[in-house]
Amino acid sequence: MGSSESALQAKCFQWHWNNYPEQRMQLFMIHNNPRNAIDGNRLKSMGMVAGVSDLCYLTEQGKPIFIELKVGSNTQSEAQIKFEQVCSDLQIGYYVIKNFKDFCNLLESFM
Repeated sequence: MGSSESALQAKCFQWHWNNYPEQRMQLFMIHNNPRNAIDGNRLKSMGMVAGVSDLCYLTEQGKPIFIELKVGSNTQSEAQIKFEQVCSDLQIGYYVIKNFKDFCNLLESFM
């Protein structure tokens, strides 16, 4: 994830954490960016899977949704598209979000 996507993710998470304290632990990151090859191999052995979304939100309706953050002209990788298809096949929400406003609107639509 590029630095501007990291900044968007931090802004989104902090907004939710600060504005919805009763929902803390319902929104969380999925760590998919190892520091190096050794760390990557260790994390893969523990269940890290390429393509899984940046964030997961446990909705009030009892279903998780997965959120992939993209900024500017950044697009999904092949693995991310594959994960989106898995979600679709299982009828689990998957959303590509490109800005803070859309993130806020998305989460609020599930509250």
